[in-house]
Amino acid sequence: MQVTTQPLENRTVALQVEIEPERVNRVFDRVYRQLGKYVEVPGFRPGKAPVALLRQSLREHFVREQVLEHILRETMDEALREAQVEAYGAPPELDVQQLEEGKPMLYSLKVPLEPTVAIENYRGLKLTRYTPVVTDEDVTNEIESRRRQFTRYERVEREAQTGDVVFVTIVPHVEDEPNPLTTRRNLVHLTEEMQQHPLGKMLMGMKAGDTKDETVQFPETDPDPELKGKTVRLQVTVHGISEMKLPDDDELLKQMRTESMEDLRERIRNALMDELTGYARSASDRSLRQALLEAANVEISPIIVASRARDSLEALTEQLRRGGYSLEEYARGYNMTEEEFLQYWQQRTASNILFGLIVRHIRERESITLTEEERQEVIRQLAEELQVSIEEAAQSDQLEDALEEHSFNKTLQFLWDVAEVTEEELRIQSQTRQTDNEE
Repeated sequence: MQVTTQPLENRTVALQVEIEPERVNRVFDRVYRQLGKYVEVPGFRPGKAPVALLRQSLREHFVREQVLEHILRETMDEALREAQVEAYGAPPELDVQQLEEGKPMLYSLKVPLEPTVAIENYRGLKLTRYTPVVTDEDVTNEIESRRRQFTRYERVEREAQTGDVVFVTIVPHVEDEPNPLTTRRNLVHLTEEMQQHPLGKMLMGMKAGDTKDETVQFPETDPDPELKGKTVRLQVTVHGISEMKLPDDDELLKQMRTESMEDLRERIRNALMDELTGYARSASDRSLRQALLEAANVEISPIIVASRARDSLEALTEQLRRGGYSLEEYARGYNMTEEEFLQYWQQRTASNILFGLIVRHIRERESITLTEEERQEVIRQLAEELQVSIEEAAQSDQLEDALEEHSFNKTLQFLWDVAEVTEEELRIQSQTRQTDNEE
């Protein structure tokens, strides 16, 4: 066997492997004889037929697959040892160039090597720690939002006005089209925004039984694909008008199962604070992650990233399948096409891998370890989580991952302790912007 090596970029090395024809022939012969034990050849007992006859009875493609498996199992580790390289984080990428009887087998391997991390200025990183702030106005707004969830609608005999819901029949006739479009029967909520729409303008002031016939220009942004941007003659008939009735405080407290408005405000404040605390923690974490990724230089084989992304995506796809969903449907939840989501998943996987490598590199440089007290606390928490004894938790398979997680988090806390931290308030109004910036 001959092995030649060629260093590639990004911590990857290519091996070109050549297996001598004699060795290839021996494997072919062995595979034919092994498969011959299960093939009936007229005139011969199983396993006794000549190889020449077995070649005629067995499919060549199937035999080649078996030969390839045997040769790779026998030679790949040997080739890696001869080249003095070791695959890290993912199996090598294989490319078979030639596999025929009587000829040398040729294949190549792209081998991912252990990544390298270079970072010097991790002390004094400029980070932002976000603190959640919930104001009285936030609480009031949330209470009013909850109040609207229990809105009732009562039929009224009067002209339509702001806030009403109008049951209407619409017959649209697009300009220059010979026939009207399909009749629409809609419930139209006359919000302030809807009153700027041509249909909303027509409905304001109408009563049940009224009919209007007007030619209007629909906006380019209209959600109706048949009407947007077009000049349309609308025949509108109102069948009923309902007025929005919000519950008073007593009714709201009953619906929310709360004794007093003071109790409700406290309950809402705590709920908002819990939610905002999660967003603040995520925003702070992103500040640290981004700073580390910008400060470090990591060389990593793309084979590792591709392998991790592929494995995690397969797990996600299987999980979705069991729940009755497809990856395409899941991607739509991110407002992405399936192709866009796959690119996003690849980028997110790369970011997670790089972040983990950087943190572990710093942990080793700073010799950050768990104390015995911290280790025992991890075991105690694990025992509580698994509902087992301390002794069983100390022997469980999950302990190593739990210790690694706590050691990782201890390193993150160290980075916060030695950083230049700017405190910034995170309010309900800025929550959406923070969420939009999440990975």
